[in-house]
Amino acid sequence: MTPSEGWTVLQTGYWSMRGGFQGTFDVNITNRSDRDVSDLHLHISLPPAKLAVTGWEGDYWRCWNVEGGAGAEGVHCAADFLAVPGEAFPTLKVHTKGLEHHTDSIDLYAESRGAEPAHAGVPYRIDLST
Repeated sequence: MTPSEGWTVLQTGYWSMRGGFQGTFDVNITNRSDRDVSDLHLHISLPPAKLAVTGWEGDYWRCWNVEGGAGAEGVHCAADFLAVPGEAFPTLKVHTKGLEHHTDSIDLYAESRGAEPAHAGVPYRIDLST
């Protein structure tokens, strides 16, 4: 995950965004397995009542909001794309908006049938102070 618009990366490694504003981050995944992958599924876990996902875009991606308890809510995406070993999937852009002052993390879980699941996460802070 890489912040692309609206997010600032602090020296501590935290991402920071001003509450009420839009922020976008990119999800880039490369097939590190020894087989073709055509069934990639992502779960992006974040607290949508505090950090709303306002949209997503990317060739070959389809995404939908999911609700559940902590860790289960966020966005689920699937890539309708075949990546050979070493090939990158198309970039997925996730658009967000900070709704209230808080600190949490954005966690991404990638899974493909027959492969070990992968996890990446980043702590973030939404600041509403003036």
